[in-house]
Amino acid sequence: MRHIQCEEVGLKHHGLGPMGAKAIAIPLVTNTNILKLDLEGNWLEAEGAAYIAEMLKENYYISDLNLSNNRIGSKGLYAICDMLKTNGYIKHLDLSGNELKDGDADPLAEALLDNNKLNELNLSHNDFSKLAGEILGHAIGENEILEHLDLSWNHLRRGGAAAICEGIKVNARLKTFNMSWNGLADDGAAAMADALKNNNMLRELDISNNRITSEGIKHIGKALDVNEMLEVLKIGKNPFREEGALILLNFVNNERSVLKVLDLTDVFVTKEFEELKKEMQQSRDITIIYEGVLGNWVLTGKYAKNANSCGCGMDIDSMSSNDLEDCLQNNPIAVLKAWIDKRNLRLLDVFNQFDKDKNMQLTHEEFKHGVKQAGINLNERQLDILVDSLDSGPTRDGFVDYKLFQEFGIV
Repeated sequence: MRHIQCEEVGLKHHGLGPMGAKAIAIPLVTNTNILKLDLEGNWLEAEGAAYIAEMLKENYYISDLNLSNNRIGSKGLYAICDMLKTNGYIKHLDLSGNELKDGDADPLAEALLDNNKLNELNLSHNDFSKLAGEILGHAIGENEILEHLDLSWNHLRRGGAAAICEGIKVNARLKTFNMSWNGLADDGAAAMADALKNNNMLRELDISNNRITSEGIKHIGKALDVNEMLEVLKIGKNPFREEGALILLNFVNNERSVLKVLDLTDVFVTKEFEELKKEMQQSRDITIIYEGVLGNWVLTGKYAKNANSCGCGMDIDSMSSNDLEDCLQNNPIAVLKAWIDKRNLRLLDVFNQFDKDKNMQLTHEEFKHGVKQAGINLNERQLDILVDSLDSGPTRDGFVDYKLFQEFGIV
């Protein structure tokens, strides 16, 4: 290894595979210089993860380890968790995107209870759902070391979400928690609100894109009315719209609140909201992020468009077929966003249902089928125009890429 004398070694996407992991693990056993090891996206799989885990049973210097997107699976996770029971040096661990499922929660929970050093853990982009939520929720509640936890982009909802929130409720150490992109819905929002009423340590919470409506916002708002510790709340990309935004801001507008950042990304607000925001900012230091102001027109950045339109000034539900096709050709992103916003949908769910290999890409036929399943009313010709417009870049590879929609906030 050329960087054997460095404190940080980054080997992202080097195609190491299991044998490459073995090759670097051998010299790292006795290395005393490297403190941070980044092996993201190397297809290490279970075998490669086991080599790294064995090395870390002997190496007492590496404190920051990134094993994200390596498909380590259950066997690889077991090796890592077994290592964590005895390793007292790893403080930051990234296991995101490793195809971890409910059955993998037990060794993780044991590691969280046994390890006395792990400060930051990233478990995002995995497949945890109800059972994992129940198991991990108990471990979160008992853990007294972890300060930063990321469970975003999983399937933690209903009972699983409630169990996680119960753990957060009694946890006395966690400072930042990311549970975005899980589909909590209003029941999950109520459970999270109960946690916020009782937790006196959490400083930053991200529950963006979780299907939370104005009913769920009322629960969160009541929690914020009594919470005196939370400084950052990210709750954008939820379908609570302008009325929910105003409800939330009114609850935040109290002397007890120490909230410094309220992130309502992709949420439009009313003029009344903006007036209250300006009034609040005169007396306290608070940053409030939102999409634009609704009146007769939506004002967003340097552009303006009709509040019910796809960007061309016409209501999408009252367009003629020809007008809709023109819009699809000129601005397919805006048309799709208008459909999704008006129907409180999440494009992520379409992708998750049909994206079997989890590479966040769909073929043209898969994407068209998903759009139909989501209830977006386009005929075959209009669907062809939409797909052709979305896959019109220089590569034109026959796929619709989810990253395109993230860039434009259509999620």
